[in-house]
Amino acid sequence: MENVFLFTGESTFALQQELIRWIREFCERHGEENLTRLSATGLSASSLINEIASSPFIAERRLVVIDGIPSFSADDASSARRKASKGAQSMQAVLENMHPQVIVLFVASKPDRRLSATKDLLELATVQTFTPLSGDTLLRWIQEQFLAAGAEIEPAIPTLLLDRVGEDQQVLAQEIAKLSLFTFGRTVKPQDIEILVFPSAEQSVWRLLDLLGEGRAEEAVLFCRMLIKSGESAQEVWSIFLWIVTSLASVVSAVSEGTTSVQSIMQATGVKFGAARALLPLARSCKKEQLNDLLVRVADADIGLKTGVWKAGADSEEELFALLDRCLLAFPRRGNFERAVAHSS
Repeated sequence: MENVFLFTGESTFALQQELIRWIREFCERHGEENLTRLSATGLSASSLINEIASSPFIAERRLVVIDGIPSFSADDASSARRKASKGAQSMQAVLENMHPQVIVLFVASKPDRRLSATKDLLELATVQTFTPLSGDTLLRWIQEQFLAAGAEIEPAIPTLLLDRVGEDQQVLAQEIAKLSLFTFGRTVKPQDIEILVFPSAEQSVWRLLDLLGEGRAEEAVLFCRMLIKSGESAQEVWSIFLWIVTSLASVVSAVSEGTTSVQSIMQATGVKFGAARALLPLARSCKKEQLNDLLVRVADADIGLKTGVWKAGADSEEELFALLDRCLLAFPRRGNFERAVAHSS
């Protein structure tokens, strides 16, 4: 159907950028008075027909943007030219009322494809799908964003930035703008990322997991301190650490029973792929005594925190800092590397 469009896809950043471009260019050509934005929530067939059947005001086009895809009830059946089967008004019947100079744009990043209205639109509309960038394509996009901001970067910067905040283009765009402003007149260096860019919550979990899985406990301590300094509470970091310890115990148990592939461990234990992959090398060399020592240490600390033996309030997290440091340094090391920290009560 001519002049009906659907923006969809999981890359909400790219979708919103294109939507902003559409609206800006339309308003420049035809005026803001010919732009209408509607929410699909509670939108009736008659209300939508009233909007899309209206002619432009002293212009060639009107643009009607609908956020979401409306589902019309049986009560709307009389407002379109044919009745819908199974009690729901047909999207096609509604859109047949469009004025020839009206453009209708539906915006739904993750539409429910089981609904008849969505199925109709996928057949009737010109669909533009926005998929998240990844790999080399995303690296090139980062380089282009820095270039557009007038910033020069060292070759390692795109990869370092991805490692720090992940692949969310919205977050990346914000960090690129911040780095470009901070380094105005000089090249963006890795040190700038260390100073300005804090890891996302998800990246923080995987980074700590990687450090512990590789037996780099001292670096894990420093990383946790950096997280706390950047705004994470010690309680939040402690919860992440508990999840990692629980995952390690599950992976070690699976390995001891002869389960050695990541997929098999995931199926047997329910541990997520990233955790199973990161902890598997450590689990293969982890001694039972090392794991037991860690579990006893962590369990005692957690019980103490929950029963008030140790203080862990927002104004008194020093004791939790010390417990976290001690438990991190007690984490098993890979291979024959002996723990540097002796067992203490």
